[in-house]
Amino acid sequence: MKIPIILFSEYESKRKCINFAFSDLPNNIHPTGFHRHDFYQILLLEKGSAVHTIDFETYQMEAPAASVIFPNQIHQLEFSDDAEGKYILFDETIFCSAVLANDLKEYNIDLHKKINNLSFKGHEDKFEELTSLYKDMLALYEEISPIKKMQIKFMVKIALLKLIDFSPVENLTSTSDKDLQYYILFRELVDKHYKTERKIPFYSNQIGISQKKLTSLCQQYSGTSPLNLIHDKLSLEIKKLFALQDMTLKEIAYEFGFSSQTALNKYIDAKFNMTPSELKELIVEKVNGKVKAE
Repeated sequence: MKIPIILFSEYESKRKCINFAFSDLPNNIHPTGFHRHDFYQILLLEKGSAVHTIDFETYQMEAPAASVIFPNQIHQLEFSDDAEGKYILFDETIFCSAVLANDLKEYNIDLHKKINNLSFKGHEDKFEELTSLYKDMLALYEEISPIKKMQIKFMVKIALLKLIDFSPVENLTSTSDKDLQYYILFRELVDKHYKTERKIPFYSNQIGISQKKLTSLCQQYSGTSPLNLIHDKLSLEIKKLFALQDMTLKEIAYEFGFSSQTALNKYIDAKFNMTPSELKELIVEKVNGKVKAE
């Protein structure tokens, strides 16, 4: 299946700076169908509404609202006729990943979901802080220089940190900082090993805590079980692979560490209540716009 990917190098080829760009809405950044970027994007929706589908989850956006899209997320935007807003585009060199990985680890948990869709209804003053930052960045960009470029980099990071600060943060208070670190480590291990390791003892042994303790921490910090978190990650990646690659079921089973195609079939039946062929057909139809995303 062909899902176009927009390259920042192509978008920025005739502009002033290869690290970031700014644009009013509407523009030609988005194809009408599903697509991906190799860069980060902040959408500030100032007026109107949008239906935004990101990695097969659909959000209804009503201004004022914001959305941060990460590289390679599959998404589609459908704007109302009266929609107005701003885009900030930037590459990995601008994203504050080092800060999140080190100083603000607890905010990095499920970060995609937290800032993929943010409503500022009732918090218009917070949204105005972001639009004000946009105007300041744009003014610097119009007269770009090495010093102004550095200022914009810091301002983009500030905008991101404001969005992260505004995002929902559940259950981060704990009687033990070590407990939170255990949970963060578990989520990091899941991202690294979900293809081959889907049993709880592997993760509890890697962390050095009991299975009961790990289950308790997952319930505290995410409201679900460690097994559900592993399967949620696996299920999303299976859907994305169906959308992006033309692979046989046998190849997909091997890619995700299933013992056989039959084992993959059983997993998809249990998780999605359909066969692999039905799931792939549904995803293809959604991506091609033949059915509306739920």
